Amino acid sequence: MGMIRLDLAVIGEGARNASSLAKAFDGTDGVAGAAADACGHGDLAGTIRDFESTWSHRRDEFAEQLDTVASALGAVHEAFTTLDRDLASEG
Repeated sequence: MGMIRLDLAVIGEGARNASSLAKAFDGTDGVAGAAADACGHGDLAGTIRDFESTWSHRRDEFAEQLDTVASALGAVHEAFTTLDRDLASEG
């Protein structure tokens, strides 16, 4: 029978890192707006606000995808940890 080797610590760390990144992206709302307000130039402020609007949408999509990755890695980690425990108790 073939053997599968997984580093469950790395998988768990990947899940935590993806979740942390998603939260970091969620926590950046309004940063560009504050920069636009502080720049002191109307055209530049408008450009910054346009960028913020586009980036906000992309950032939200990216954060959602990171949450999906975090959930998938968490499920893999949990499933293989349980399987490893069950197989160890049988052996």
